[in-house]
Amino acid sequence: ARRLVQAALESRDEGVAACRPGGCLSDVGGAIHAVSDAYGYGTVRHYRGHGISSDFHCAPFVKHFRNNETMELLPGMIFTIEPMITEGSAECDEWSDDWTVATRDGGRAAQFEHTVLITETGVRILTLP
Repeated sequence: ARRLVQAALESRDEGVAACRPGGCLSDVGGAIHAVSDAYGYGTVRHYRGHGISSDFHCAPFVKHFRNNETMELLPGMIFTIEPMITEGSAECDEWSDDWTVATRDGGRAAQFEHTVLITETGVRILTLP
């Protein structure tokens, strides 16, 4: 379980490290997927990070896996990076409470999240003190 948690933490941190003005949204997913691959784990594709605004869960939607998103990261963008890393199947189901998510095979999963701001010179993590 500790190895899985470490992989999830590193995945999130590498996703954050991939953020820069002029970068591409797919850089984030690629960085996360590379870490999960290195550990031999999966990354859930159904749930994504999201933009932060007056609307709940708005664009940009951040895929936590390799993808072909071409959206350019621009200063002022705010979004979450919240990969879900799985030991077994990355397929998941939402429970009837409309909140809880479990892997389809009952395997363990781990997730960490940050909210980030793309700045003129890089990225600022907004969820740190």
